[in-house]
Amino acid sequence: MTNESNKYRIVLAFYGDDLDNYDHVVALETKLEAELLSGEVDGHDVGESVVNIFIDSREPTRCFEEAMRIINDMEPKPNAAGYRDIKGEDYVRLWPAGDVTAFELN
Repeated sequence: MTNESNKYRIVLAFYGDDLDNYDHVVALETKLEAELLSGEVDGHDVGESVVNIFIDSREPTRCFEEAMRIINDMEPKPNAAGYRDIKGEDYVRLWPAGDVTAFELN
């Protein structure tokens, strides 16, 4: 059994669920799976015109920053990102920087 204390779920949200955008986001997910060191990619979903990538990490801010460096030269960029305690429900916004609106999973 995995110890989930101090573990967080990060969500990278990409607006647009057309097939072309979906394919690009899945390519980003594959790159993150191969290169991300501070977290573990836990898949993706599609809903309400958004494609989300899920990442589990003990260090959500560091992991998000690493993920953004990894996908820096690729498109699309996430439109929003947030994280929550793995067992929680309320998200903390990570992106866009300075945005004070609540992050909600779509």
